[in-house]
Amino acid sequence: MNAKRIITLATASLLAPATQALAEAGPRQDNSQFLVWAFLGMCALIVIIQLMPVFMLAYGLVKGLLKGKAETAAEEVTVHK
Repeated sequence: MNAKRIITLATASLLAPATQALAEAGPRQDNSQFLVWAFLGMCALIVIIQLMPVFMLAYGLVKGLLKGKAETAAEEVTVHK
């Protein structure tokens, strides 16, 4: 559920500046089509998805460092032959 929220927010933040650019009354000077921008958006989405494991690993590392060392419980094991 949290991953969906991150993807939705990332997509919205990438598309927010594009809405202002498309609302311009004048002609566009770069002559790029919508498919080019969609392709670049998909490339950015792939990069973000590739970075998600890095962020999760960093979060687990920081969480582990802040938690401290846990006491290990010693159990006595008997083996029957």
